[in-house]
Amino acid sequence: MADPGPDPQLPRRDRGSYPPQARSDRGGVTAARHIAHFNWGKLRAPVGDPRVAGFVDAVGRVNAIAERSPGFVWRHGDEMAGAVSIGWPLFARDDRVVASFSVWERPDDLRSFVYNTVHGAFFRRREEWFEPGTRVNYALWWIAPGHVPKMAEARDRVDRLVSDGPSETVFTFDQLGTA
Repeated sequence: MADPGPDPQLPRRDRGSYPPQARSDRGGVTAARHIAHFNWGKLRAPVGDPRVAGFVDAVGRVNAIAERSPGFVWRHGDEMAGAVSIGWPLFARDDRVVASFSVWERPDDLRSFVYNTVHGAFFRRREEWFEPGTRVNYALWWIAPGHVPKMAEARDRVDRLVSDGPSETVFTFDQLGTA
């Protein structure tokens, strides 16, 4: 899905320059580690169905906001194809499962994007577009700056979180104080 650029109806804080500009204003401080984030959910209806259009139609704009947000490093961009290519059963069984895979400099940067931008408004309305699922639908883990995580790494972390619960190697926002 092509990104249409900034939406003039979005709050000003969510309309940055377009296309996103590379940032070099990090103050010369490099984080000792970055945080990888993978989340998933099952849509209430297939992509293209009017029942999920409000969500699907906004994905490009919300991703553009992420890419302009402080601390954003990288996002996969084609999670479904990546997951299917490694035979991830979660994605192979149902084309209504969608995901997002990104890297951020600091947990607070990710948290701010998730809850304090227009993404937060969509997050608060998630019951309209997503089926209720398990309590955990995302995984976080530390990575070295410059490391680009692969889909197999995300699968491994998600599988560990689902089977064993939070640990030092995979966790949720709730454990960040101890991870």
